[in-house]
Amino acid sequence: MVDAQLLLAQRFGHAEFRPLQTRVIEPVLAGRDVLAVLPTGGGKSLCFQVPALLTPGLTLVISPLVALMQDQVTRLVTRGVAAAALNSTLTADEQQDVLCAVAQDRVRMLYLSPERLPRLVDELAARGVRVARLAVDEAHCIVEWGHDFRPSYRALRRCRSALGAPPCIALTGSATPAVRDEIRRSLGFTTTACEIVGSFDRRNLRLEVHRVSSVDHRLTRLVRLVRDTLRPVIVYAPTRGLTEGLARVLREQGVVAAPYHAGLSVEARRSGLEQFLDGRLRVMTATCAFGMGIDKPDIELVVHWNLPSTPESYYQEAGRAGRDGREARCVLLFHPGDGAMPRRQLATTFPKERVLEECWRDPSRRGRLPAAVVAAADRLEAELRPDRGPIDWSGVRRRRREAERRLEAMLGYAGGTRCRRAALLGWFGERVVRCSGCDRCGSGVTRE
Repeated sequence: MVDAQLLLAQRFGHAEFRPLQTRVIEPVLAGRDVLAVLPTGGGKSLCFQVPALLTPGLTLVISPLVALMQDQVTRLVTRGVAAAALNSTLTADEQQDVLCAVAQDRVRMLYLSPERLPRLVDELAARGVRVARLAVDEAHCIVEWGHDFRPSYRALRRCRSALGAPPCIALTGSATPAVRDEIRRSLGFTTTACEIVGSFDRRNLRLEVHRVSSVDHRLTRLVRLVRDTLRPVIVYAPTRGLTEGLARVLREQGVVAAPYHAGLSVEARRSGLEQFLDGRLRVMTATCAFGMGIDKPDIELVVHWNLPSTPESYYQEAGRAGRDGREARCVLLFHPGDGAMPRRQLATTFPKERVLEECWRDPSRRGRLPAAVVAAADRLEAELRPDRGPIDWSGVRRRRREAERRLEAMLGYAGGTRCRRAALLGWFGERVVRCSGCDRCGSGVTRE
């Protein structure tokens, strides 16, 4: 680890690794498969970036969001690291330039989405490029998105094999034991793979749930929370229109705020992110498209406008507060009726089997169905192949039960009477001995 320590100081400007980073990097350098579950702010990226620079060959980094890969590549390039990305923001000529640079061994880390990987496998083979390592960032997406939204995540194992089965490191900030098992299976990890799981207990975070009685009450509470906070704030909302509306209301209250969502132009997203990172913008109102891999250590408050559908997504997003170690607050605004929207989303993701079977037998019915249901029908038809005979619904039913269980866990967190920290961390299999701050235990900040 002496070389790694020198590289850390010279290239990344850090005096030393965190203990968990050392535990991850050592087996990665030894060529083992590694699953690392480090809480948000635990420095996951360095766990594959440092080995990529210490060993010869190309490291492929599978990243879920264009904004995330662009942010990491930009930061690496400014540090003199030969990194690049292949994504939809590049023209065809620009993508060819990147591939030429890869073939000429001028790129050490290549970032791309799982959707781009199958085609890249053939392109690398044609150019004679050997992949030294595969890194899967935000690996929980394999389970959360792999079946119902981004099936390309399910092709990672096959693509890895086609690349010659290079060593693989999978990283995530939140994963239950069952999710970790699924990640290992999906990537083809053997029993010799190394698993490092850090504590999920971020003791500087105060967990709070504020009950609201109406939309106006919710908005009043949000404005008060933001105005009472001096340092940066993220407000998570479920829709693009809502992020824009909340930013507008906050600006009317004299708060420097802007929205962030996937529907904005690339330039608008880039400008907003830069202003938020350098302190010109104090509040970002955002959908879940914002946050993964964003290096903003001084966020003092993360507010969720309403109930997220899973404990994993909630703790990923809330955990972006307090990465500098200072006290920070994670506040969920909750109304008992908040479960209705995620339940409707579940019904759209998993339509009734009878409706789907009728749709497949008689395609003319599609014109009478909502667009989201038609999209689900197309996705599940490709997965289940009803044209081949009797349909096996067991996998779909299992995924729906798991999604319902996650939603019930979030409702239990928000509406239950037990310690918030114990409820949330218990979901990840960790027992809380002493709560360091939540509104149930009295050691957190409590509002009316």
